[in-house]
Amino acid sequence: MTKILEMLGVIGGFIPVILVLIKQFETPGFGAEKKAAVLDAVSKIYDGFSITVITKEKVLGIAGSIIDIAVAFFNVVGWFKNSNPI
Repeated sequence: MTKILEMLGVIGGFIPVILVLIKQFETPGFGAEKKAAVLDAVSKIYDGFSITVITKEKVLGIAGSIIDIAVAFFNVVGWFKNSNPI
């Protein structure tokens, strides 16, 4: 039970960071590249901490899902504008 709570704490700690990174990397177009940049930043943050309760691959998988959900939400509410890169 303690490990589950620790894992939820780690994931919960990454969510605000992911949301800030999404907004920082936002420019119209280039969605795959922006997602890769956010995941790379999350990977470096993970490496900076000595997290042993959850693997890096699981954190990146969850982060990828959070990114997809957040970007879809931001697109629906109009915070991000879809456009084709030039």
